[in-house]
Amino acid sequence: MAGTHDQRGIFTGADALTDNVALSQWFNDTRRILHAAALELGVTASELDARLRAVSGGVVIGGLTGRARARQVAKPITHASDALVVASQYIVTASTRFEAVYLPELEAVGHRPRKSDFRFTNGGGGGR
Repeated sequence: MAGTHDQRGIFTGADALTDNVALSQWFNDTRRILHAAALELGVTASELDARLRAVSGGVVIGGLTGRARARQVAKPITHASDALVVASQYIVTASTRFEAVYLPELEAVGHRPRKSDFRFTNGGGGGR
C-alpha cells in the first residue's frame, strides 16, 4: 500500500481504502488534518475579531458597537472550528469502533491493539 496514500485525498471514497492498514492510516491522517484545521480556524477567528474591533474606532452602526459587529463576523468561524473538533472526535470514535467490531478479523492477520505508554505510578520513580 505504500505510495497509494499519496494519490488519494482526505475525503476520497471508500474505494481507496482497500485494507485495514490503509483504513487505519486514513483515520489517523484525517484526525490530524481536522485537528490542525480546527486550531487554525480558532486562531484566525480570534485574530480577526481583534482586528475588526480595532477598525471600528468606537463607531456604533445599527445599534451595534464595533465589538458586537466583530463578534458577528468571527463567531461563525469559531463555530466552524468547533465543528471540526467534533468531526475529529467522530473520526477517533470510528477508528476505535472499527478495531472493536473487527477485532477477530484483525487478530487473524496479526494485528495487536496498541498499548499506551501511559502508566500510573506511586511517584516512587520505578513503580508500575
